[in-house]
Amino acid sequence: MAKNFWVAMLLIMVLGCKKKGDDDTTPYKWKRDLYRARVQSEGPAVFNSKDPNVARNPDAIFLSSSYIVLTEHRRNEQQDSIFNASGRTQVYKYEKVNN
Repeated sequence: MAKNFWVAMLLIMVLGCKKKGDDDTTPYKWKRDLYRARVQSEGPAVFNSKDPNVARNPDAIFLSSSYIVLTEHRRNEQQDSIFNASGRTQVYKYEKVNN
């Protein structure tokens, strides 16, 4: 009886600590492009979301490009960080690069 209890507790702990979606163990090479929002005459220069689909967004101005090695989890954190720290005026666009 006690053995079954400990096995059940172990399963609950293992399944309860499972990460949701982001891979934080496998590093990938990414091409990272930095964009900023264009100033609008009727409002401030901001993006509406952290993934503004810059290819079809005429308000996105390309600033710089770089190559980095990050896990998907760290990539998402970095994307959220620049978006929030810049007051929604800058975003990173990431593309996974095949080695």
